[in-house]
Amino acid sequence: MDDLVTGFAASVPLPGESPEACVARIGDRAQVRRVDFGEGEMVWRVWGTGRPVVFLHGGYGGWTHWIRGVLPLSRHFQVIAGDLPGHGESDDILGRPSRERMAGMLARCLTGVLPKDAPYDLVGFSMGANLSAATIAAYGRDPGHLVVVGPGGLGVSSQKIRGLQKWRPDMPRAELDARHRNNLGVIMINDPSRIDDLAVHVQRENGLRMRYHVQRSGATTMLRDALPKLTAKLSCIWGEHDVYVIGNCEERIAVMRETHPDLRVAMIGDAGHWVMYEQAEKFNAALLDLLKDEG
Repeated sequence: MDDLVTGFAASVPLPGESPEACVARIGDRAQVRRVDFGEGEMVWRVWGTGRPVVFLHGGYGGWTHWIRGVLPLSRHFQVIAGDLPGHGESDDILGRPSRERMAGMLARCLTGVLPKDAPYDLVGFSMGANLSAATIAAYGRDPGHLVVVGPGGLGVSSQKIRGLQKWRPDMPRAELDARHRNNLGVIMINDPSRIDDLAVHVQRENGLRMRYHVQRSGATTMLRDALPKLTAKLSCIWGEHDVYVIGNCEERIAVMRETHPDLRVAMIGDAGHWVMYEQAEKFNAALLDLLKDEG
């Protein structure tokens, strides 16, 4: 029964369950916390008990970037995942958004969701990884362990991404979903057979609720610039076929090892950028292995 309630079997749609119902079922198992970030409230969801582990999602995302991990991982520690400001259910950022402002807002939220002075860990995916070290620096209290998943922000340029299809909110649902399915195959998931209806639903809904837009300026250095301030252990997880690191993975690892020579790297085979969805069981096992000495 425990596996059916909180194990991996509960992290995918149950027989006959729609993607909408699956997201609702998993989301409803969480405690919802609303935390002030200075200009509005950020909505967080908390599953389980034990050592807190904060999860920061990627761009055009929400807590559902972690949907296939929150229940299984909550059997081992307390999972804390939110919608970043300007995403999902959280309030908008006033004025012109920037990555630096976002990091400050997240730091303020950590004060609201984490027990004072208690140890914690942090896991950031893609944009969340880029923001992670600056957020920790602004928060003023390092985690025991920072795990970055598919990180950028290291000053290393990615290959040019081709094949993305533009979409509009007012498109017919079938066309909208077809374009999101295509884009998932271009940037997020390596094996097209794993782009299921739940993945399309998550991608579509996160995209429709995205209100955070910053000017893109090539390879940013936000993570690299903040790493010298980080005293925590640093680890990295990548999908073997992450489209953003093709041809430059070793260069990215070298940048992180300049400040953290003991960096641990977990490369998960047969997976793209959204590794914790495409290879959820392998990702969850790798994360647990990295964090096993904490707490």
